[in-house]
Amino acid sequence: MDTTSLDYELKLLDWLTRCEAIAESDSFIQLCHPEHQVRLLRTKLLRAAADGVNWREIYRWIYDQWHTRRPHFPDLDTIAVEIERHRLGSTGT
Repeated sequence: MDTTSLDYELKLLDWLTRCEAIAESDSFIQLCHPEHQVRLLRTKLLRAAADGVNWREIYRWIYDQWHTRRPHFPDLDTIAVEIERHRLGSTGT
């Protein structure tokens, strides 16, 4: 594995760890605000994308691991639309 690939894999793992921490948190459910969990996760995914990481790869793993315990997590297509809308909105197009 070359240095560029290793750097990317480490960056991906870092963002995955950050998103996993949000996904596994029960605080949002206990406080009756699961929509905040989704919003925070989406924000992290947007930051990962801005950092050059494939956010879909991260979310696919998160969703596969957590959707049965977090039914409020949107499917990949739904969150893709939300993320693209936010990305386009932030560029002013």
